[in-house]
Amino acid sequence: MKITFPNDFHWGSATAALQVEGATDIDGRGASVWDEFCARNPAKIFQAATPERACEHYYRWEEDVEWMATLGHTSYRFSISWPRLFPDGKGALNSRGVDFYSRLIDRLLQHGIEPNVTLYHWDIPLPLAQQGGWENSETVSAFLEYADTCYRLLGDRVKLWSTINEPAWTTLNGYLTGLHPPGKTDRKAALLAAHHLLVAHHEACAITPSGIALNLSPVYPATSSQADTEAARRADLILNEWFLEAVIRGSYPNELVKLYDTLGLMPESPWPLRRTEPSFLGINYYYPHHARAGAAGTTFHINNTGNPQEDCKFSLEGCFELVKNPKGRYTDWAWEIDPETLTTLLQRVARQAPGIDLYVTENGIGLPDRLENGEVDDQPRIDFVSQHLVAVHQAMENGAPVKGYYMWSLMDNFSWINGYKNRYGFLYLDSETMKRTPKKSAHWFADIARSGCLNSP
Repeated sequence: MKITFPNDFHWGSATAALQVEGATDIDGRGASVWDEFCARNPAKIFQAATPERACEHYYRWEEDVEWMATLGHTSYRFSISWPRLFPDGKGALNSRGVDFYSRLIDRLLQHGIEPNVTLYHWDIPLPLAQQGGWENSETVSAFLEYADTCYRLLGDRVKLWSTINEPAWTTLNGYLTGLHPPGKTDRKAALLAAHHLLVAHHEACAITPSGIALNLSPVYPATSSQADTEAARRADLILNEWFLEAVIRGSYPNELVKLYDTLGLMPESPWPLRRTEPSFLGINYYYPHHARAGAAGTTFHINNTGNPQEDCKFSLEGCFELVKNPKGRYTDWAWEIDPETLTTLLQRVARQAPGIDLYVTENGIGLPDRLENGEVDDQPRIDFVSQHLVAVHQAMENGAPVKGYYMWSLMDNFSWINGYKNRYGFLYLDSETMKRTPKKSAHWFADIARSGCLNSP
């Protein structure tokens, strides 16, 4: 069966500055917290990888835009490197950084590719991180200076702005599990950082209407027991509702406040948020969760080796434990493949945020792709994206106002603590020569993007 998307549907891919640009100490760019974290904690990163070269997009951006055009992109989601514009996080502006993004945006528009620009994708300038990072309210002020600068200097050509990418992962991985910088394991610090991220989002939206990209993973109870049902609800509150409701309503869910109060985490005085309406909601969806009760402690482990025998683990004492679905299909990195849940998620967000446009701002699959005889046969990626596009279309048929889909990612890149083994791109990256080679999925996606039609599997 053939399904058809609207003519104005946005087709594209997504990247992040730290993951693709490289040139980490070139043309006035300052250090980010990730540069320092990788240098200080090589054992936490698969094969001690760093973003120093990444994909050298900073030097090869013209070639990369040509690839986007070849692959039928009508939009491209990318982030601006905060330390490339403000090496100290605030104060002196690096004009060479502004020039880079200005030229990139101009070239995209020349090819009819709509820029979808994220202001913050985890690369807080190191000087701000050393002064407390998102635990420090002054970081909010610095972010607003940075945001206002981007809006003023680039906003005449950018219609789609996102303030922050995945504030939940910044909070949970950076301040609760310690797997990402700043490497803390402090519940109260996590709550404070989350609040400041949300304040930054709303205050930036008050300057210029902007969206936000939320990583949302619906949570199912591991069994039909009452205990597991309640654990799944707690997990959903923390992993999804916390940020979704705070963005939409400008307040925290009452259930969540009561839960945090029970855990002794709430501050003595309330944390107010300004209420602004996002110009759109970006949804990053990769997998669902399954939760059970009885978590004896707080543990977190990510499979960053690609060993299919290695599981991911996350438990939060007094709340929930995430477990594997015995009937599920999983990637080698232990992420469940469940496209139908994306339909459910999009419809849920549409109900909670009526009248707000939705974009799937990230969705993709990491594979150990191999280049053989000059080609990469990544049929599992085609299957994955095809199934998820069917799920998006079903949600649209059911009334969800989805306006675009961005596959993660344009090219293989520095995948945080996964290093470079976990490949997500349409373009295969040779990490030595930096040569880009289109995979089988790239040609397939180009046909879909140009026609707006997909043969339902």
